[in-house]
Amino acid sequence: MKGSSHGTTFPLLELRRRAVRMVAEVRGDYPNETAALQAVTEKLGIGSRETLRNWVKQHEPINHSGRLSSSPAPDARCRSREQR
Repeated sequence: MKGSSHGTTFPLLELRRRAVRMVAEVRGDYPNETAALQAVTEKLGIGSRETLRNWVKQHEPINHSGRLSSSPAPDARCRSREQR
């Protein structure tokens, strides 16, 4: 049997991919990321919101500097220091 121990018929990798896609699709429908994660967690029967949060972090694209593209603040601070 290819399902995970969470009672789903999806293989774990496919469940991860689907969950990450769903979070990206519904993120704007909720007031914050935590609410979106909770909704997807409940809909797919994932054991923990933090598990899903980790999956999303692992799948976020990396920008040219090697940092996660969702965290531009460090890059902005570096640029402002360079301009001084």
